[in-house]
Parts: sequence; C-alpha cells; structure tokens
Amino acid sequence: MLAANLPDLDLLYTGITPPPLGYLLHHRGHTHTLVGLLVQMAALAAVYRFLPPVRRLLRDERVRLWGLIAAGLLSHLLLDAGNSYGVHPFFPFDSRWYYGDAVFILEPWLWLLLGLPVAWMAPPVARVALLAFLAVLPLGLSWVGLVPPGAVAALLATALVFAWGLSRLSSRARAWAALGASTAFVGVLFGLSHVARAEAGRLLAPARHGEILDVVLTPDPANPLCWSVIVIERDDGAGEYALHPGTLSVAPDWLAPTACASHRFGGPRPYRISEGRLALYGEIRQPLETLRALQDRDCGVKAWLQFGRAPRLVDGEIVDLRFDRGGDNFTAMRLRAGPEAAVCPPHLTRWEPPRADLLAP
Repeated sequence: MLAANLPDLDLLYTGITPPPLGYLLHHRGHTHTLVGLLVQMAALAAVYRFLPPVRRLLRDERVRLWGLIAAGLLSHLLLDAGNSYGVHPFFPFDSRWYYGDAVFILEPWLWLLLGLPVAWMAPPVARVALLAFLAVLPLGLSWVGLVPPGAVAALLATALVFAWGLSRLSSRARAWAALGASTAFVGVLFGLSHVARAEAGRLLAPARHGEILDVVLTPDPANPLCWSVIVIERDDGAGEYALHPGTLSVAPDWLAPTACASHRFGGPRPYRISEGRLALYGEIRQPLETLRALQDRDCGVKAWLQFGRAPRLVDGEIVDLRFDRGGDNFTAMRLRAGPEAAVCPPHLTRWEPPRADLLAP
C-alpha cells in the first residue's frame, strides 16, 4: 500500500515553485518516471532492511516482498498513464507526456473489481469497514451528479454477483479474478477510447478548417458510454487554433449525449448535436501568434506550456480547457506584462510542451 501511493510524495514539494506552476510541473513529475520508481524502490529497500519482521524473512519471502513493492510502484504509474492528465515515464531520455485518455482518475468500477476481493479476504470486522469505504466513492460522485442512479444500481448489482462468485473461490483464485477482471475492464475502456476518438474526428470534419492535432478524451465515471471530448485543431490559413469541447455517446441509441453526466455537470450552455452522438459547445478560436508571443516574452507562460494540453486565453489568464468544469480551474495563471514577465519562477522543469505543434510555425 505504501509503495502504491509513494509516487504522490511529489505533492510535498510542489511549493518550491509558485502556484499554479508548482502543482502543474512537479506533480506527476520526477517521482512518476521509471527512473524515479527505481530510486523509490531502493529507498524502500534501504528502510525495510532495518525492520525486524523483514530481517526475519526467508530469502524467497524477501524476494516476494520486493516483487510486491515493485508491482505497487509500477501500478501507480500505469494507472496514472491511463487518463487524460498524463505522465512522462521515460524522462530524462524522453520528456514527452503520454496520455491514455481512457480511464477516469477515480473509476468506481476499478474500485469494485479490485477492492471487493480484498474486502472478501479480510476478517469480518475489517470486511465491513472496507465495504463501507468502497461505497464512499460511487455514492459521493452520485451525490455531486457525476454518476447517474442507473450506474450506481449497476455497480450494486455487479457487486452482489461478484461477491457471490468470490465466495466460491480460494484466496489465490480471488486475487487472479480481481486482476483479470480489472485488466479486461481497462482493455474495454481503451477500446472504447479508440472508438470515441475516431467518432469525434469524423463528426467534426464538416465544421473544421484545418488539421486535427489532438483529441482529449475522458470517460464519465462508472459510465464508459459517455466521453468528454476536446478536439484541438490548427488552422494555419487563418493563423488560429481552435478548441472544440463536447460530450460524445458511443451508444446514442441507449444513451443520448445530453443524458450524460458530463454534459449536465458543466451547467446550462448552448450546444448543437451532431448525428445524435456528439453535443458540441461551440468552438473556441485563438490566435497562434498571440500564444507564441506569450511564450517568447512571459517566462511563466513558457513554463505553463510544459503542462497545458488544451491552452485557452481568457480574461487575462491562460487555462487548460481539460479542467474547465464550470467552476474554479486549478490550471488558471495570470498573464504578466512588462519586466515582470521576464522573471522566471524558481525550480522549473524541462518537460516537452504538449502543444509544441502549436508553438512552432
């Protein structure tokens, strides 16, 4: 458990760079790389060797312990790589961000498929506590409107069937069932992400004027039929780039995009429907030259662009449209002017800008 959460220790030092850059550049930074995982593995091994229970382990038991620790560390990186926030696992050899665009960052189905077998193998009192803990996420997301009641009912029904099936298995078989079911579920999500990406590009084709550079995707929690979409287009003829946000349903006959929680969560807004599959909220067009000029003259913007995947300039700020949910956007940074803009914040990183394809002519 410690190893699986250890990479997020980077949250302890985000303050070395002023906000919001400290969080944007250092979280999922060096501790979320393969080199960083090796360092953390070595640190845990150095600490654990002094613990009497570890020192008493036989050689085979110690090898299994290190294997579990390595699996915990690697699982953190793999799960973080599955969503639209991304990681850059191969730094310092490759400083690019990699995005899975397939798994919601707190996916209730994964909590169920991985957590229920753990709870089932626990003593009775601990089992009740674990089951209550597992219920917090879907109920909390349902309370704020991100998980519809139908998805909660599906989770509950699946949990009952899964629990009945687990009761008939040995502990080892339960563990393999958890790993197999969760791996299959993630595989389905990546398949649906591929479908959603292709559909978003196809449905937007009549309205676009330039080249599609990227399609940012995030599934609704507990409902992989619904996807938040941002299509990023570069229009060299007009000297602009465009952001096309929307909500896509991969099964519109079962669920219209306007019935998706991600569509409702942003509050009332104008939209148009494309082929009953994609609810588009209007394009956001921005001058390429303005973004490039800001990068050249404002050291803070240049650093921010090491993170921003869907940059938008609005009301004297630069924000990442990925995290615009109708409230405060934690990526928002004030644009500076004059001599202040030339002052670089301390302890910057060297990640490759996700939108390098917009920053060069």
